[in-house]
Amino acid sequence: MKTPLFLLALLMPVAADAENPFSGNIQIGFRGTVNPIVKNGFSWISYGAQVRMKMARRINSEFIADYYPSTVKWEAQRKDIRIGAIALYYPLHEIYTGKLFTPYFSFGTCATHTKITATDYYLKEQVANRWSFGLITGMGLLLHILPKLDLGYVTQYTAQFGSPFQFSNTNARNTDTFPVKLPQARVNFEGQLLFCMSVNYTLGDLW
Repeated sequence: MKTPLFLLALLMPVAADAENPFSGNIQIGFRGTVNPIVKNGFSWISYGAQVRMKMARRINSEFIADYYPSTVKWEAQRKDIRIGAIALYYPLHEIYTGKLFTPYFSFGTCATHTKITATDYYLKEQVANRWSFGLITGMGLLLHILPKLDLGYVTQYTAQFGSPFQFSNTNARNTDTFPVKLPQARVNFEGQLLFCMSVNYTLGDLW
């Protein structure tokens, strides 16, 4: 007995999903990010982690957490903690199809808490804090090493919006004035160019 053509058409998506059981899969990864352009600071390299959950055949979701320690040029310490949610879109083919490389575009949003600490003339710790929020866009590439292991590289641009720090070149140890302050309520734009590498491992399927 021959199967009607309309039944074959209905069964084709089911057969495709059976051949590709990776929708709903979850990954965990570790990441390192370099920001070569740091305002009034040096050595901004982050350490972090990420979780990915595949939402559709060519769309992945990524949740990140990064820690950025940095040294400000007049002997203060800057520490940033960033969390974000990002969507990954694979324009050429979906992941896990036997391809060695998978390019993708990324779009998302993030929130960053920044803390700057210095010791003044009286050896008292002075602190300035702020929250900023931003948009992330970028282009990346996945290298599939093993069926459950891949390496990732992405170049991203982050547009951050928050109250700007006002910096002074005064050494905090030689004066009783803390050389960092936040002005009255106003919003400042700060662009960041980020280069990120990650190692990701597939834990299994959620659905």
